Amino acid sequence: MKNTLTLAVLVIGGAVAACAGTPSGAGMRDSLTSSDNLGPVSAGFDYQMTKRTVSLDAGGKSVMQARVISAEVGVDLFSWWQVFGTIGRSEAGWETGVYGDGKVKWSGGMHFNWWHYDITEPEFMEGRLSFQTTAEFAQYRSGDDTRWNDAYADLTLNYELFAEKQKDTKAVPYSLALYGGAALSKLSGRLNGSDFSEDQAFGVVGGADLYIAQNLSLGGQILYFDKPSYGISVRYHF
Repeated sequence: MKNTLTLAVLVIGGAVAACAGTPSGAGMRDSLTSSDNLGPVSAGFDYQMTKRTVSLDAGGKSVMQARVISAEVGVDLFSWWQVFGTIGRSEAGWETGVYGDGKVKWSGGMHFNWWHYDITEPEFMEGRLSFQTTAEFAQYRSGDDTRWNDAYADLTLNYELFAEKQKDTKAVPYSLALYGGAALSKLSGRLNGSDFSEDQAFGVVGGADLYIAQNLSLGGQILYFDKPSYGISVRYHF
């Protein structure tokens, strides 16, 4: 019975592989070229739930809400300056709560570290204080009648607490980074032939990043302009 079952698995697996193309295997794991590391490159995924009050050029106000999922690739120009780009899918809904069909979202931006100070005493407060900025221009579409742009920038105070020591890069978890500060978001778009813009441009931002390892983090963020928005992220730095 065991031999029959094994033969059946091999036959079925072979049939599936034949439909998809001849499989590799036989322990071939080497390559023509290889890399010890990918240097300054990072990658990640984001999910955002945004809610903003907008002013319609035709008169009146409305509440726009959007769901966005995207992938990000970043490159460190220096240890304190990273540029990044994202590509993903956005869908917008209005006060009815009905979302339009998802369309392409893209963005480009940078992360910039202005200053830092390492706290060494007392030991239970050991960590790093820093001022950081994120700046990003993003374009979104949803359905056939909604598109909008968002020019965003912030200035945050960050406090990163290390589980062991900053130089102990093998520690798991590695650190917890908390941040908060001021945010600016200039939003403009078009809905059913009518232009709209943000009702409130200045707001606040706060969040936390848990570094499971020195180069792997899970993050959560809250933005508040006239209404709360939130996002979650995962990042891996090669």
